[in-house]
Amino acid sequence: MNFLQKIGRFITGMFVRSGLCVFKFLAAVLLGAVKTIGFVFSEILGIFKALGRGLAFFFRSSTEAFRSRVQLSNELMRNIRRAKKEGGKTYTKAVLTFIGSFFFGEGGVCYTAFNYILPIVCIAFLVSVISYGSGQKYGIAVEFKGEKLGIITAEADYERAERDFRQRISYSEDDDKIDLSAKLSVCVISDGDSVISAGQLADEMLEASDHELIEAYGIYIDGKFAGAVNDHNEVQSALDAALLDYKPDGIVKEVSYANKIEYTKGIYLKDSLRDEKDAIKQLTSTKEKRRVYIAGTNETVLDVIRKFGMKIDDFNRLNPNAEEGIIPGQILNVTETERFLPIQYICETETLTFLDYETIEVETSALNVGIRSVLTKGERGEKVSNYEVTYIDGIEQSRKVISSTMLKAPVVETIGIGTYSAMPDDPQTVYFGSPMTGTGYMGWPLDGGWVSDSFISDRNHKGLDIAAPEGTEIYAAAEGQVVSAGWNSGGYGNVVMIEHPDGYATVYAHMIMVYAVEGQYVTKGQLIGFVGNTGNSFGNHLHFEVRCQGICLDPAGFLNTMGMTREMKKDETLQLPE
Repeated sequence: MNFLQKIGRFITGMFVRSGLCVFKFLAAVLLGAVKTIGFVFSEILGIFKALGRGLAFFFRSSTEAFRSRVQLSNELMRNIRRAKKEGGKTYTKAVLTFIGSFFFGEGGVCYTAFNYILPIVCIAFLVSVISYGSGQKYGIAVEFKGEKLGIITAEADYERAERDFRQRISYSEDDDKIDLSAKLSVCVISDGDSVISAGQLADEMLEASDHELIEAYGIYIDGKFAGAVNDHNEVQSALDAALLDYKPDGIVKEVSYANKIEYTKGIYLKDSLRDEKDAIKQLTSTKEKRRVYIAGTNETVLDVIRKFGMKIDDFNRLNPNAEEGIIPGQILNVTETERFLPIQYICETETLTFLDYETIEVETSALNVGIRSVLTKGERGEKVSNYEVTYIDGIEQSRKVISSTMLKAPVVETIGIGTYSAMPDDPQTVYFGSPMTGTGYMGWPLDGGWVSDSFISDRNHKGLDIAAPEGTEIYAAAEGQVVSAGWNSGGYGNVVMIEHPDGYATVYAHMIMVYAVEGQYVTKGQLIGFVGNTGNSFGNHLHFEVRCQGICLDPAGFLNTMGMTREMKKDETLQLPE
């Protein structure tokens, strides 16, 4: 047998084995499915069998009494038939036994009726009791000194009435002799009963206290009794007049009393009745209170006396050393006017706020390494806000912003950190023995090199020649758009020209190879080509020009090689040459 036959037999055997494996797998899956279906059906059948057994048990349990009763009745009937043959008393006794068992025996008509009807009757009774109870209205009957005063709906009404009662008797000299204990009990409110309020209950308690009473108007300040008067309108008119005479500074939106003033008509002790003029005098009374105040920043004497409503003579009398002005943190003696009823008012005010600017540092190739410069000077923002300020007796309590308008957004101050690292071989000797001290607006255009020919030399030179080995990288001296890149037949060889946003243009000539592409926008320090010796050139060097409106300028005025070894001041900015 050759090798190919062996291979064929091997492959055939593999196919046969694979087919047998697949067949066994499918047979196992089919057998598993059949067993699963059989299991499900067997379980369902088991459930139905259990349900049938439960129903059969329920049927037997529910009919067992009936079957027992039928058997007993049949037995009694047989006894009657036997007794009938005997006749006489035996028959009569059998009939009576049958009747008694049918009506009064276990499982009889009365027994069965009692077992079923009694629970129904009990449930009906319970429902009727609950319905009756939920339909009733309940209250609390108040009995004071043996006398039923009335019915209230909640115990809190009694607590309020007791508190009001105590306030009303506070003007009585023998109020400590009055017993305030009352008896409270829950009762059902019938149609003839009347429910009274806490104020009415207080009146009833006063009438039951055996004191001399009078009907009047009680004055309540924040719920606290302050006395009673006959004419509350006169008191209220005087309080309204005091508000009208109050003249706060600023644009006032609303003036009112800080306390809640209420008048309640009712029964009061005669001792608590006050003359209207006396009540008005007390309610509108004021008193002076001395205190110490610490002057704030930029606060003047005028600001302080306005804040506390003082007169200038009184302020100078209390602070003789403050006549020439005050300083922040100075301790001052001031007086506050305290009213029996403090006056609250709301003013609208407008405030100009200055917003501080942020300072960020960014790395930029526009600056040489080691140089820090302010790229964008920061400016504070301005915002005007309208407030509602709440004062009580001239002292600020709170303020709420109504609206806010940004007049000028703050300008972020940007400080540049130089990253431009290209520099000549020796900054100190780059320009014929002296470093360049131009503005530094443009960066040194290649990494290394030295000045081999200056601007307008004996050859009427239009730029600056920087000698360097062939292939030295050439960088854009400032950001701008490449307007020309490639061969120039006028003697520049491979040349790149960049126009900068400020109207200047730079030219890079005699390259061995141009890397920039015409139309490309480049940043300062970006690679644009390599030093070479193309065009009208003698030796490897970069011919570098700076132009403005077609006029060639000395590149040395834009380069500062000393700037690569010194640090600029923080507020120093780059200046373009005129």
